[in-house]
Amino acid sequence: MLCTVVLGLPAVGAVLAVVLAAGVARSTTSWSEPAPQVVLGGVLLLLDLQGLSSLGALDARPAREYFGPSEKELLRARIDELAASRAAVLRAVDAERRRIERDLHDGVQRRLVAPAMLLGRARRNRTPEQAGALLEQAHQESRDVLTELRDVAWRVCPTALDSLGLQEALGGVAQRCSIPLRMEFALPPTLPRPVETAAYFVVSEAVTNAAKHSGAGCVQVRLTGERSLLTVRIEDDGRGGADPAGSGLSGLRDRGARARRTAARRQPPGGPTTIIAELPCV
Repeated sequence: MLCTVVLGLPAVGAVLAVVLAAGVARSTTSWSEPAPQVVLGGVLLLLDLQGLSSLGALDARPAREYFGPSEKELLRARIDELAASRAAVLRAVDAERRRIERDLHDGVQRRLVAPAMLLGRARRNRTPEQAGALLEQAHQESRDVLTELRDVAWRVCPTALDSLGLQEALGGVAQRCSIPLRMEFALPPTLPRPVETAAYFVVSEAVTNAAKHSGAGCVQVRLTGERSLLTVRIEDDGRGGADPAGSGLSGLRDRGARARRTAARRQPPGGPTTIIAELPCV
């Protein structure tokens, strides 16, 4: 009944407005006489619109109470979400540990054998020219090992994040990327360190996947944020085909375990691939 009354008031007002306009048109009423009525009608119309909004909220309240999730269900959903996030963090840590072990065992450790063998051959060789050549090779191998060890350490935790911040650390990713990488930043003055770390690894992993698998000629990264949310958007011009259930995007979700949402889509069909991660800052 209340809704009928509130909805009927604009109809009555419209009829009165038509009668008033007709009187003005027939010159039986001057423009100055209906001015107070127009002002009063405008005020009543505003109050009626507010009444409609209040009625909508009044109808929505029992709908949420009787048909929406209860407090217990919301709490259970939040617990499940936190448990899934914790499991994702543990998977990411375990995968990172295995990757570091593999890099050290198959990369740095294997490369360290070569300088040792070259130095041993140089010690046993009695020809100065050959010994010098072997020492030169050993020196070059040791420099390559240092470069690879520096790359492994950078992938574990880039020192630029601690000393220079997220923007400079991502600049290092752009320098090491094998395809052109354009970056845009619209960041708040300060970001929590875990958020910066998560954003760095999401961008690094996404750019690496794009360079390896998408056949893209260019990758564009845009970071926009405010005090409560940091949005990371990575888009390439490759052939697309990213599978949300695949290992690449699953690894990205584990990398950005703090992310409220990590999604990928192809636009239009066949590419490009767009990855969006939303990282809460609170």
